[in-house]
Amino acid sequence: MTDPAVLTLAALEADGVGAGRLLQLRDAFGTVAAGIDAARQRADPPARFPRALFHRVPHLLDLRSAARRVRSFRAAGLEVVCWDDPRYPAPLWLDDEAPPALLYLWGTLPAALSRPAHRVRAAAIVGTRRPTGRGLALARELAASLAALDVVVVSGLALGIDGAAHEGALDGGGPTVAVLGGGHRYLHPPTHRSLARRIVRSGGGVLSEHPPEVRPERHLFPERNRLVSGLSRLLVVVEAGLRSGANSTAEHARRQHRDVFACPGRPGDPSVAGTLRLVRDGALLFTEHEDVLFRFRAGPGAPPRRRLSASPPIGPAQDRLLAALYGFEEATVDEVSASAGLPVAAALSGLTTLEMRGVVLRTPAGRYRLAGPERDRRTALREARSTQRRAS
Repeated sequence: MTDPAVLTLAALEADGVGAGRLLQLRDAFGTVAAGIDAARQRADPPARFPRALFHRVPHLLDLRSAARRVRSFRAAGLEVVCWDDPRYPAPLWLDDEAPPALLYLWGTLPAALSRPAHRVRAAAIVGTRRPTGRGLALARELAASLAALDVVVVSGLALGIDGAAHEGALDGGGPTVAVLGGGHRYLHPPTHRSLARRIVRSGGGVLSEHPPEVRPERHLFPERNRLVSGLSRLLVVVEAGLRSGANSTAEHARRQHRDVFACPGRPGDPSVAGTLRLVRDGALLFTEHEDVLFRFRAGPGAPPRRRLSASPPIGPAQDRLLAALYGFEEATVDEVSASAGLPVAAALSGLTTLEMRGVVLRTPAGRYRLAGPERDRRTALREARSTQRRAS
């Protein structure tokens, strides 16, 4: 029996077939393999499927080439998940458009994504690559709370809010799924390679609809956003400017009939201009974690809630400290207090609070630095500036 992944890849690459025709075969005969076998037996084609093409399909397949490629993907540590694979994520079938016929997976797809679609326990958290400290903390806390309820957190592995969501899910002890905008060979952003490895080691997965050799071009990211929302029961946009890719994810979520939550912010603040517009256009208002959590508390199979350790609240003073730390690789309390315009005692208290939240790290030398996705963002920006200087 031919490997379903090999058969699907060969059919996708066959002249005149493609994903749309392949889906017609699957819908009519139950599986891709059954559809191709029916064509081989000269059965009647599905409605609106050209008869001549239907009967030619088995002869158009280059199975040897497809098998070589699938073996190379697996040798590189990737699974190839097709429509006929029991691991294929059930929520993707709720999309009005054809879901991707092949998914390339590093790691594991949590079993929660293979349940009947209406019982899937997954939530997407997305937002800007340039968040405030408060936005980072909110994304991380919400993801940890969802993970404690055995809800899979889905995001796009990007700098900023996406990275904080993955980090929070790992903090909460649950698996998380990251969706790439290109192939695994060019994992983007490079500064999140270590985060991707943590996701895989923790029972989650790094997923793409593109083969590993595909570079992460700008035009591919809307497709990535469609998968992020499609894998989830609901979407939370934490912070987003007017041009943020998170707005694209929200548009996909609406078309896929997912609930969209948006976090309000201060009018005039560019970091939340996109989320405020989402609220104006009908998104559900996110005012506290329970707005989202209650969707997963009840219903058959809902697990008992695991207790999370309490976290101190973040306030304006902590926001100023985060903004001050953004200008340093590492800094003493005196340097941070001077930059933030706060007394040393207040700065020390605030930094301790942020350290408890996992947003700031204290080095063995007693200096402070940003932790997690925010630090990665600064590293990426520094590398980009260095590259620009060398080019000029």
